[in-house]
Amino acid sequence: MQQSQPPISGRDHVDEVLEMWAREAPGLDTSPVAVVARLGRVRAYVDRELDEVFGRFGLTRQSWDVLACLRRVGEPYRLTPTEINQAVMRTSGAITHTLHGLEYAGLISRVPNPEDGRSMHVQLTEAGRELLTRVGPEHMANERRMLAPLTADEQATLAGLLRKLLVGFESRSPMPHAPPAKRRRYANIRLPPD
Repeated sequence: MQQSQPPISGRDHVDEVLEMWAREAPGLDTSPVAVVARLGRVRAYVDRELDEVFGRFGLTRQSWDVLACLRRVGEPYRLTPTEINQAVMRTSGAITHTLHGLEYAGLISRVPNPEDGRSMHVQLTEAGRELLTRVGPEHMANERRMLAPLTADEQATLAGLLRKLLVGFESRSPMPHAPPAKRRRYANIRLPPD
């Protein structure tokens, strides 16, 4: 059960940014900044807090995501590299690098695909399951601590709003790291005509 926290009030960095824009470009609608900039800043803090806990166990957020992905599918705790890539939403190169490190550490193993002998599955080892059992409670406690400024009702409301936003993104592009149709370079910037 969540303990009640004293209300947090005050200004954040984004409030200052919005004030600067209002002063310097009063006709510019900067209302999206109130959400998007805060999402970005919250993500930076969340990443730092997660990395701190995972680092105590020799893990990164990405290695945790891979191990947790294998654990939550149930026995035999096995997926293809492509399935892992889709589940954790990382580039294939990043997943390959992470899988090598986890295999070297003895937390995963590669086993032949029973349906296709030309490919391999990634399987969580006993050591990997034991590590997840130790890290999981600390990870959940860390996430609860990060969310402590919000009441349970506020957390539920925020989760619902974020789900709605994420469904909108996922309906347009299921993988966030998919390359855009055309990358623009600074040399291609075109200013609107006067």
